[in-house]
Amino acid sequence: MTTMTTPIALKHPPSAGTGGREEIRNPLRFFMWLTQTYGDIVQYRSSVEPAYLINHPDYVRHVLQTHGQNYNKDTFLNKYMLESLTGQGLLTSENPLWREQRRLIQPAFHKQSLPKFAELMRQAVLRALDRLDAAADAGQPINIAAEMMRLTLDIVTEALFSFDITGQADEIGEAMDTMTTIGKPRHRKVREAIDLLDRIVYAIIDERREHPQRERDDLLNMLLDARYDDGTPMPVKQVRDEVMALLVAGHETTANTLSWTWYLLDQNPDAVTQLEAEIDAALGRRVPDVMDFQRLPYTEKVVQEAMRLYPSAWSISRRALGDDEIGGYFIPAQSIVAMSPYTMHRHPAFWDEPERFDPERFAPEKVAARPRYAYFPFGGGARQCIGNNFALMESMIIIPAIAGRFRLQRVSAERVEEHALVTLRPKGGIWVHVDRRA
Repeated sequence: MTTMTTPIALKHPPSAGTGGREEIRNPLRFFMWLTQTYGDIVQYRSSVEPAYLINHPDYVRHVLQTHGQNYNKDTFLNKYMLESLTGQGLLTSENPLWREQRRLIQPAFHKQSLPKFAELMRQAVLRALDRLDAAADAGQPINIAAEMMRLTLDIVTEALFSFDITGQADEIGEAMDTMTTIGKPRHRKVREAIDLLDRIVYAIIDERREHPQRERDDLLNMLLDARYDDGTPMPVKQVRDEVMALLVAGHETTANTLSWTWYLLDQNPDAVTQLEAEIDAALGRRVPDVMDFQRLPYTEKVVQEAMRLYPSAWSISRRALGDDEIGGYFIPAQSIVAMSPYTMHRHPAFWDEPERFDPERFAPEKVAARPRYAYFPFGGGARQCIGNNFALMESMIIIPAIAGRFRLQRVSAERVEEHALVTLRPKGGIWVHVDRRA
């Protein structure tokens, strides 16, 4: 890497005061304004410290992949917010701990390992379909965003430690919601939520250590059986941190993707018609399995397009360890570099009519024609989300299972606002009528 001593003048950044207030009120609007006003790289002052927002696939590749060794996750979002919630799990840890933990956990998320989770996903979906049936009978609207949170939490707790949350679904769900929406780790309610989840997680870990259950092929057994190079097991605190990281990342992000998918489908009846036709031909009313995915190409495009418009991880940040140059601009050591899938996925140079919902953007030939980092809902490089294939498999099971039996029609046509905090949620939820398909 070439060390630069003379900074190249950046475009004039926006006012720190104005930008800071707008960032707090609506960070998505603020980021869009920055990119539309100042271009693909701009210096701005966030509420915490100066930062650079980059918004070009080549720049994102530079930070996440080709020069990834010069950037770590020592930023406000990662250290203050996420680490306070999840500890030193894969989401926030740095080398050498991160590299060792990734080596131990990665095998569980290899593509060839994922089909073992498909059946527990299918069983969780069947329970959700029963709840939707009851809602259809009652004729009362439901918050489909809350239902998706419950469903994905059901899946991840089963996958993590074969734990049936049925009796504690509301309690656990409320705690997870408090952790990720208040966004202030020192807030009393957040501390209470973390304490509640800690009690549950540590109790499950202690029970499993005292009474090993080798027949259970879950992630907790994998974590407890893992051994470092010197033969020592993973410390209990580290097991807890990895479980918490997988709990937060493993249900929140997928639930958001599913919620936004139902929102977009409600506004695009032609897409619903095409989706239902594909599901009817491939599945009828069956809940799909992994072997069905190849017969559901349009479903996959719908999921990808939902993640383009509403990427759950709407902002990714890194800290430069040494001086660097991005796109001809000087980036001094210790700078924060921010990347936003939300803004990149709307870049008019790479997306025609970027606000329009169009699943055909993800036809193979169109994907091949785009730069790799024009689309990065799961990040990229060495720190790409370890659960990306797990999340896609969830969506490919859940969406056809529900859309094959029900139509979800929003109670109001009013636009749902985005709530951008740790993840990108629909503000106030998404209220729908549940109607059985003929």
